Amino acid sequence: MIRRGQAFRPFSGGGRRTIVAIFLTFALIGALSAGLSLSATERSKNRATVLQVADRQRTLAERYVKEVLLAHAGLQANPASTASILASSAHALLDGGIAPAVDGDDDESTLPAASGKVLRNQFEQESRLVSDMAANGEAVLSRRPASTLPATANEHTGNLDPIQRLRVLAALTSNVSLNAGRTIARSTDQNVSRLITMQVGLGVGGLVISLLLAWALIATTRRQTAHFRSLAQSSHDLVVVLGAGGCRYVSPSVAALVGRPQSLLFGEGFEEFVHPDDRDVLGTVRTHGGPPELSLRVRNASGEWRHLDARATDLRADRHLKGVVINARDTTDRVRLEQELTAQARRDSFGSKLSEALEMADEEEAVFEVAERAMFETSEATPMELLLADSSRANLKRVARSPGAAAPGCPVKSPYSCVAVRRGSAVVFDSSEVLNACPKLRDRPGGPCSAVCVPVSFMGRSLGVLHTTGPIGTPLQGEQVARLTTLAAQTGARIGTVRAFEKTQLQASTDGLTGLDNRRKLGKQLRGIIKDGDPFALAIADLDHFKQLNDAHGHETGDRALRLFAQVMHGVLRDNDLVARWGGEEFVIVLPQLDRFQAVIVLDRIRRNLAKAHPGETPRFTASFGVTDSTQAESLEQLMLTADGGLYAAKQAGRDRTTIGEPSTESHSPIVIDDLESATPARRGRPSLHEAVDDEDPHPSGLEIR
Repeated sequence: MIRRGQAFRPFSGGGRRTIVAIFLTFALIGALSAGLSLSATERSKNRATVLQVADRQRTLAERYVKEVLLAHAGLQANPASTASILASSAHALLDGGIAPAVDGDDDESTLPAASGKVLRNQFEQESRLVSDMAANGEAVLSRRPASTLPATANEHTGNLDPIQRLRVLAALTSNVSLNAGRTIARSTDQNVSRLITMQVGLGVGGLVISLLLAWALIATTRRQTAHFRSLAQSSHDLVVVLGAGGCRYVSPSVAALVGRPQSLLFGEGFEEFVHPDDRDVLGTVRTHGGPPELSLRVRNASGEWRHLDARATDLRADRHLKGVVINARDTTDRVRLEQELTAQARRDSFGSKLSEALEMADEEEAVFEVAERAMFETSEATPMELLLADSSRANLKRVARSPGAAAPGCPVKSPYSCVAVRRGSAVVFDSSEVLNACPKLRDRPGGPCSAVCVPVSFMGRSLGVLHTTGPIGTPLQGEQVARLTTLAAQTGARIGTVRAFEKTQLQASTDGLTGLDNRRKLGKQLRGIIKDGDPFALAIADLDHFKQLNDAHGHETGDRALRLFAQVMHGVLRDNDLVARWGGEEFVIVLPQLDRFQAVIVLDRIRRNLAKAHPGETPRFTASFGVTDSTQAESLEQLMLTADGGLYAAKQAGRDRTTIGEPSTESHSPIVIDDLESATPARRGRPSLHEAVDDEDPHPSGLEIR
């Protein structure tokens, strides 16, 4: 009888028991693994949302600073809304709740309360910083001092001004948010590490089970990595990895910025979008791993150059990466704001210097010289000219031009023929050939051109125009036009002020009836001559029988007689001689470098010319003169008294004559001179100095000698 051997049954009970045991073990390990995974997942629940909101706080803090600065500059902005979102998000991160939505960013999110002492402390600190930053922003907008604001977050900002303090608080808020994100990420990493350790420990029971558990761990890790990858790719930060062969990686945000697929940016593709002036810096970073901080300009999909602030991290020694990682943020708005503030500061500096220079210009010619220097400083090679209206206001005349270029030669003849004057604001023409260009720009000998015209005015009254030309298509722009506007405004104001001052001075120093100097101005000039020690002759003239002339023919005839006498004296006297209406019908004449005897010849010439100059509507009249010179007395009062004594003697001797006055002594008598050839002693009399009259009253108030 043949004995049968025991058949091999791999799925027999023992085998099955083993398989069952393996499956039971796997199930147990799987259950334990699943329990551990669920526990870890529960702890990591909503971490991604919390991390996203915490990261968003950094962006909102920067946005709040920008909006405060824009509102402070008078531009449209709503910093209060951003501050409200910051505060609500900070409370939601700490105690749980709903984080509000941000327009153009993300929707509202429901957050759990923060767990863990470190994380809660960080979110509490962030909430206090947000509160301080909002209070400081309100102080900036209301222009209140920020030094009295409480520092609830124990920040130390020193003696910074409100704007600098606002920026520091925003930076601190961003830093605390970043630290909170790192705490969340570190906590998640710790959970993953513990989970991997337990999974490996559970997997030592069998190779298959270990492999299965390993695959489970790998799958879990991949899921978690995918979460973090999603967060990184949805971030606005721009990430570029440079290797020896050029660009090795760009984040989706970079591809979106330049408007090209990621695959076209590898190698030398990304460098094509970098500004040519910045490519050397990019090459240095790729080759040497630095500098750690740099600025780049990258052309976006619209062809606009965007400014990026970047940080380079040298990871060429990392065997997994082998490159330099560049993390960048788009700071174009901030750069533009800084450029605008810088340009405004330059304009303010130019305006301040121009104002100070014009304040030192007391005459129109000096104003024109300042204007020419300002033109040259604005643009050395641009033709510029300042055209002002003449006294008739019907014609424009060039009064200043840029010393660095030829004058544009504006053909506008009158102020109101200028487009800029009619509009009352600066006008810029890209080309003289366009339809709406000023007609005066067409058909110039030099061909087509661009132009900028700025009206010059004073207190709403047009004075002229500041005119510039340049190559076609390239007129002055931006800051230069602003400078020209400042130049036109301040020059017009100064010219108006100088003219008003000159008019006031003229009115204050001129006799309104005759146009001669008044006694105040002559007295000032005469005292200057005496102080300098220069010799001179002094004469007092008085119209004979003037009161009778007024009484018989009226004051209008008397006024014509005074004007006629002034004209006759002007026709005889030299340019450096001085003559003034002293009051009523009295006049004082000063003849520098002449003595009293030489002066007699001049005064008699006036008498003879007066006899010939009578027009038909004015009755004939004569004048008497008393004369002395600087050798006969030491003071102006004594000289006037001596000359007045000569005038008194001339009146007593029959009028229409010149008398040399002598100092009042017992041994001298005044000399009466009827003409150039004869001189006879006159009867002594008591000289009486005519009292000076007030400028506003043309009638003498003292004793008159007829």
